[in-house]
Amino acid sequence: MVVNYRSSNFNARKIRAEQLDVGRDFIRGVDVSWEEFFKTSDRPEVENYGRQNALEFEWLSDNNLRTRSYRQAITKHPQTGEMVFFNQIQLHHISFLEPSIQESLLSLFGEENLPRNVYYGDGSPIEKSVIDEITEVYQRLKVTFSWNKGDILMLDNMLTVHSRNPYIGYRKILVAMGEINNKNNIKGGHNV
Repeated sequence: MVVNYRSSNFNARKIRAEQLDVGRDFIRGVDVSWEEFFKTSDRPEVENYGRQNALEFEWLSDNNLRTRSYRQAITKHPQTGEMVFFNQIQLHHISFLEPSIQESLLSLFGEENLPRNVYYGDGSPIEKSVIDEITEVYQRLKVTFSWNKGDILMLDNMLTVHSRNPYIGYRKILVAMGEINNKNNIKGGHNV
């Protein structure tokens, strides 16, 4: 599924104006470990990466890591200059998980210690109406297709949101990224 998701399709005023507070706890057995994610087991290397990329970090018990970053929800595309909805609300906000998974995670961790979550930059929760609007825009703009052997899909990761629907059976999809941008050439500071 791909969605061409320009900011003009998104009306929630507060999300346009506010930064997002994106939190992630790397907890063994719940998500990938911080070592897998950062491709190192060297804490100082992770801390240095954090400082260079405006990523706050806190070492937790059991060798777990908590990170927090403040990013814009709407970002200026470095080539087109277009304002685009470019963030990871859907990946981090608990509302995008199945209700049974939401319930389990809240029961295990409580809202303040969820493995992933996102708030407005001032720490206030993102309203259900905004979550509903994001979902509605996704559904309205999505394009779905069936993969065939040998298919190639090329897209601009900032102009086109991508995801997958549930599937049954074996499949092998290879992914390659080129021209990776970083906080220095994207207004809003996302690493892509």
